[in-house]
Amino acid sequence: MKKPIYISLICIILTSCSVNKTISEIKNYVKEIDNRTDLNESITEFNTENLRGEIIGGTSTYELTDKKNKLYRIITETAQPNDSTAYFEFYYKEKKLVFAKVLQFSNTETELDTITNTELYFHKEKLIKQIDFKLNKINSEKIKLLAESYTVEGLGTK
Repeated sequence: MKKPIYISLICIILTSCSVNKTISEIKNYVKEIDNRTDLNESITEFNTENLRGEIIGGTSTYELTDKKNKLYRIITETAQPNDSTAYFEFYYKEKKLVFAKVLQFSNTETELDTITNTELYFHKEKLIKQIDFKLNKINSEKIKLLAESYTVEGLGTK
């Protein structure tokens, strides 16, 4: 009776160690990308207007690529009409999302309140760990789809 319990426990420990090693590798990769000086950053900005032509928000997108146009990182900042802002960081390895950071803020006249602060780690296109620093949880599939939408030709770097 004890043998199956021990085998299960060993499998859980090995899986946990493997995930932790992968997360550590992803963190190192993110640091490496952030520290590279040979990459090029391009910026795309646009404003959102209401029907009267008044600017009510906008988006800035920063793409980090190499000389061959290989995509490593996308950062996007969006100011929304409801006085909230969203900040996304997406890191790619071999065209696959490996890390995402999501920050959403509610901006009032007196303070800036963090609504969402989440880190997501992906391995082989699967979520392996999600860390929610606030109680508001993010749907990881939506974030993954958003990250993929930036890599579509015409929206981001192909």
